Amino acid sequence: MINITVVKNNQNIVTIEATGHSGYAEEGSDIVCSAVSAITQSLILGLKKVLKLKVTDIVDQSIPHLSVTIKGLTESENRDAQILMQTAYQSLKEIRTGYEKYIKIKEKQL
Repeated sequence: MINITVVKNNQNIVTIEATGHSGYAEEGSDIVCSAVSAITQSLILGLKKVLKLKVTDIVDQSIPHLSVTIKGLTESENRDAQILMQTAYQSLKEIRTGYEKYIKIKEKQL
């Protein structure tokens, strides 16, 4: 199962973290893992390469584990970052809708 944790400060998402394999299919053929990986890695690319923000990210494919945290942003930077963070979160929830046995999402408030 893929465990996704979304950490919020009020309505703002500050961290998205995904850990584990879905178990939907064998490694290399697992469409659920591929979808989650594509969304989360695109999120990091969007924050770092498109918006040019300094974010804290961890990618460890051996576990697998991916985490991205935003902090210390200006109001304008945070507004832009939230568009990507909220889009990624909604996308992950959509995937979970079709594959509830393979993805668990929990929210935490700071």
